[in-house]
Amino acid sequence: MQYSWLTMPHHRYLLVADQGKLVFVGSPDADLQEAEHYVDGPFEFNDKAMKPFQSVLTAYLTGKTQTVTVPVTFRGTALQTAVWQYLLTIPYGATRTYAQVAAAVGHDRAFQAVGHAVGQNPLMMVIPCHRILRKDGGLGGFRGGLALKRKLLALEQGERPLF
Repeated sequence: MQYSWLTMPHHRYLLVADQGKLVFVGSPDADLQEAEHYVDGPFEFNDKAMKPFQSVLTAYLTGKTQTVTVPVTFRGTALQTAVWQYLLTIPYGATRTYAQVAAAVGHDRAFQAVGHAVGQNPLMMVIPCHRILRKDGGLGGFRGGLALKRKLLALEQGERPLF
């Protein structure tokens, strides 16, 4: 696994790739220990290999693009994989509820399991789990923290870029 950091003015984000595909995006200022919960090492620092991923995520976070199009790979349970695939279909600026996600993946009543799958997303921002809200419109949770979730949603609603 190769890794590097996406350094932005207020935070840095760990990026991990395997064989040219992004496998993990870390929470703000998190270290390699967070990645170890999602992907198996060993980890090797390689800034050059990570430049394409850094560029695309920088463009997204600065409002220069609405898409994060990079090769990705992820492993999870059948439910997790179905949820993550569905999240990739949610358009920029749109939101869904946990109940809508559950219905879309064929588990109408499995809100808690779907919420857990959303929370286990290894590719924060790339797989847009920040677009999932509670039924009452509340933010719910977010591995990157609720402040970042608010900023990502605001960015996608046309407010000023994050950085």
